[in-house]
Amino acid sequence: MVIFFKFDSKWGIIMQIVHEKDQEDKDGVKYMVRGPNIDWGTITLKPGQKKSAHFHEILAETFYVTEGIITFILENQNIDIQAGSAIRLEKIETHGLENRTVEPAKLIFIKEQYLPQDKVNC
Repeated sequence: MVIFFKFDSKWGIIMQIVHEKDQEDKDGVKYMVRGPNIDWGTITLKPGQKKSAHFHEILAETFYVTEGIITFILENQNIDIQAGSAIRLEKIETHGLENRTVEPAKLIFIKEQYLPQDKVNC
């Protein structure tokens, strides 16, 4: 849900203000902005919760961990990323997420374009 947006007749929407608490929660995933030029949101993982492996054929994706420690499950390795750290994955890098701790963990994800069809489940 967009709380506020500013529209310009020449440029279209030029500003949006949203609040995380107003966004739909899809099993821990909340999209803050979906298009037209960027796709980003938050993921909250409960202890033991996982997100399945997938990759993107077109988009790179950046993650910034804001709370806890999240294990990134990549093709050949698992990498623990702690709060305050970021990881960038280029297209075709298979990745899944897991919270292997006893505390909730949270991150921000940013896809450089809005292409919701660019997700290939493994």
